[in-house]
Amino acid sequence: MKVTIVDDTREDAELLLDALERFGRENKEEMDVTLLNSAASFLRSYEQNKPELVILDIDMPGINGMEAAHKIRETDENVCLLFVTNMRHYVLEGYSVDALDYLIKPVTYEDFVLRMKKARRYILRNRDEKVVLHVAGGIVTLNVSDIYYVESMLHNLTYHAKSGDYRVRESMSRAEELLRKYSFASCNKSYLVNLRHVEAISRNEVTVAGAVLKMSRGKKQEFINRYTRYLGGMRQ
Repeated sequence: MKVTIVDDTREDAELLLDALERFGRENKEEMDVTLLNSAASFLRSYEQNKPELVILDIDMPGINGMEAAHKIRETDENVCLLFVTNMRHYVLEGYSVDALDYLIKPVTYEDFVLRMKKARRYILRNRDEKVVLHVAGGIVTLNVSDIYYVESMLHNLTYHAKSGDYRVRESMSRAEELLRKYSFASCNKSYLVNLRHVEAISRNEVTVAGAVLKMSRGKKQEFINRYTRYLGGMRQ
């Protein structure tokens, strides 16, 4: 995970760095961390660093963290913003820059872990990873975001994607193991759906990229719950 910490107080920045390193060890997540002590240096280096997560102190001299966030949002609507502040009145303003959440100083590790798990779900949801499919006669590489849904029929799976349909000899349990972390969910035992392509949910059906798929009674509630969490950035 590529993270930038922006905090003008060295002790606070080092506390966040220690917490990040501990979180990485505990969750087997490699951390590529950049420490910066001003919003101005953060803005100057942003295009070069391109972080996935910015942990941004609000109360800084010169350009404050909220002003920096507004500038970043002019060019990047996806980067995950996590504010750090000792002033709760900034919380509502964070909605205007689509901040993921806030950490109130002094930051405890327990609070930090909760926000980082949420941030990781958001980041993974927006990464465009690739999967390799072994189809008849060769290999196909697909972006996860381009897969609409996976369909199971007899002992084969069909990956329905933007570029076409790809048939592989594989079990649904294997596909679920591969794709669940990328916001896929089962609406019944025959379909594994990419939640980013859900267009509508009706009483017993879900529409995915124009295709209408049946939801089973046993899978329906969990599917709806996972889709609701997905919309809220609560990827599971």
